[in-house]
Amino acid sequence: MLTLIKAQVWKYKSIENSTPVGLADAVTVLVGKNESGKTAFLEALHKALPLGAAKYDYVADYPRKDLVRYRPEHAAKNYQKVVRLTFRIEKGLADKINREMFGGEEVIAAGRTFARDTTIANTNSIEFDVDEKAALAALNKSLGDLEHKEEVFAGAATLADVLTKIEGLGLPADSSLAVFAARWRARAMKVSGWGMVDGYIWHVYLSPALPKFLYFDDYKLLEGKINLAWLQQREAANQLSDADETAQGLLQLAGTTLKELMSDEDYETAKAKIEAIGLNITQKVFEFWKQNQDLDVEFDLKSDAKDVAPYNNGVNLYIRIKNRRHGVTVPFDQRSKGFIWFFSFLVWFDAVQSRASTKDDLILLLDEPGLNLHALAQADFLSYIRKLSEQHQIIYTTHSPFMVDSAYLDDVRVVEDRAKEGTKITGDLAGSSDESVFPLQAALGYSIAQNLFMAKKNILIEGPADLILLQHMGALLEAGGKQGLGDAILVPVGGLDKLATFVALLGSNQLKLVVLHDRPAAPHQKLEDLITQKLIERKRVLNYSMFLDSRPSDAGIEDLLPADVYIAAFNQAYATELNGVTLTAADLGTQPGIIERITHWLKAKGVTLLKDGGFNHYRVAQVILPALTADALTPEELERFERLFAKVAEVL
Repeated sequence: MLTLIKAQVWKYKSIENSTPVGLADAVTVLVGKNESGKTAFLEALHKALPLGAAKYDYVADYPRKDLVRYRPEHAAKNYQKVVRLTFRIEKGLADKINREMFGGEEVIAAGRTFARDTTIANTNSIEFDVDEKAALAALNKSLGDLEHKEEVFAGAATLADVLTKIEGLGLPADSSLAVFAARWRARAMKVSGWGMVDGYIWHVYLSPALPKFLYFDDYKLLEGKINLAWLQQREAANQLSDADETAQGLLQLAGTTLKELMSDEDYETAKAKIEAIGLNITQKVFEFWKQNQDLDVEFDLKSDAKDVAPYNNGVNLYIRIKNRRHGVTVPFDQRSKGFIWFFSFLVWFDAVQSRASTKDDLILLLDEPGLNLHALAQADFLSYIRKLSEQHQIIYTTHSPFMVDSAYLDDVRVVEDRAKEGTKITGDLAGSSDESVFPLQAALGYSIAQNLFMAKKNILIEGPADLILLQHMGALLEAGGKQGLGDAILVPVGGLDKLATFVALLGSNQLKLVVLHDRPAAPHQKLEDLITQKLIERKRVLNYSMFLDSRPSDAGIEDLLPADVYIAAFNQAYATELNGVTLTAADLGTQPGIIERITHWLKAKGVTLLKDGGFNHYRVAQVILPALTADALTPEELERFERLFAKVAEVL
């Protein structure tokens, strides 16, 4: 299996250079204002590896302002590179290559990456090579104790050298070494332009495993009626529109064909078939459409000479939606835009997936999915997206806060159209404009609002840095079968000063609360008052220092993390602003918490990162997350968080 981990786009419509865009293994969300370049990015990716015939057209796709200057370059075949896709080789495929080619020796490591470049002339090149020395050592070992083996491998720099030596021995054609040489010579003929080993690995293992892009937008919406004869004509002429392909998907999903629907049958047979199709479609669609469960999909076949062309010629397939509550049916295209979109997407995807050669080689590109869906329906669709991502990577664009899952903010990339730079795509939320990150802010606000009224167990924390670090560490521990957040919900309230207010509000709703703060030396007076008033028990007011052996007077969540890792993340997050100055552990003072120590260092160096002093903790927290893995953290460091979550579970 191959996973797309990075993509970069150059010179495509509004995109000059997108910069390398890191992609999540499951779902990547692109947010940004209208006209920021989100669609252009998806289109560029789609044409690089389409499941279908989509191609670049340099006249239409090259940035128009530069087209005149580029034309001579294109004519001279100095083609502009448009997309670079970087893939990761997963363990299953790496093991297969090593087992079948190298007798199980690890020549191709799991996690190894390679890149595929595509030009605007639709030509491709691959950046992939193999450690020839390691490959020769593995091949040597796989041949056992054959006579002359050490002789032919001794001093050989390439496999071609080995084969030349074998052929120079004049061995019988059926000898093991001669068979080995003949097999590799035959392989080399099929991979001209490559080295023998890397060329064979590419053509036999990697190229067939490349995923294809599937692109879905509103042009693929299903129509309410389909003229079967007209569809059949366009199918024969290979002139199908996007809507036609979705119509074909509907027939395939229903388990029928054009030929079958157009055949002459008696009434009872035809009626039974149409009813069966309706029941089949209803079951599949309403498994996911939760907004109105009182609907059924019904089909009818009928000719109508009074209709407009082409529906006045031959049999039409009518799609109608019956509302059981009201006892009426209406044409499919008169339902809500949200329902039409949802229905069309399910039909399209199910049909394309079944037509594809495998279920594991598709990356879905969805342009503004669910734009017309109600907020709760968008939440249903997000659940469906997460289910699909178990088999397929998904990249989708949105500017709806309800299409951003606040539990997966690490999967979000911001798209901005910057003056003189064109479209840029970044995971640096802190450096993005307020307009671009508004959907994320709204999504987080909605999550908090949901907690205020719905969550039974709430952990009140101070800010978003605490939120993403606690979520990450909780998920890490739970993946190892240890205590994590469980069903408790994190509620960032924007600072210790606001904790008391939130306790009063939430406590009045009879919800279970825990406060987790960072000032054990000077508890907030309002918190103390709430304890006195018995609005919250003292045992439910926790601080981070409780989970450190040294029990400093002030400690934040950052003090539970390895100091060297946090310092490295700080340097990376603020590399530009620090302008060559690097913080080291030796530079830190003796203040109780690492945040205070770094703030003191910044002041001593005369470095201003924020107007009011200090630095953005959330920005550093974003950078540090990839370094916080079960393998990278010591048992003692993991145990701090395990004790924290265990204590929270105990008092909630």
